[in-house]
Amino acid sequence: MRSFTVERPVFVARLRQMAEYPHCLLVVSAALSQVKSPYPHSAVNPNQITQSSIAVLAGLRVPFVCTETHEMGEEILASYLYQVHLYQWLEESGLGSALTDNGL
Repeated sequence: MRSFTVERPVFVARLRQMAEYPHCLLVVSAALSQVKSPYPHSAVNPNQITQSSIAVLAGLRVPFVCTETHEMGEEILASYLYQVHLYQWLEESGLGSALTDNGL
């Protein structure tokens, strides 16, 4: 996650902006095992990147998901946005927002 190293101040500022929205999701286009592995062209400690991601989750309440490909990230983001819209519509329509066993 290059954004946590080279472009960290800009990236953190963007994360702070994301945190202002009621729904947000950080999509990392790399498997978590890849994020946790040594980087061949960098001296950055993979554990620092992982801890930064967890800090964003805990401190800013910006959830993140790791996907193996950019395309999979797009699919996950589209599904997330669909669910956000669905629950908002259910709530606004007076149908509640509780999950049912059939809704999962």
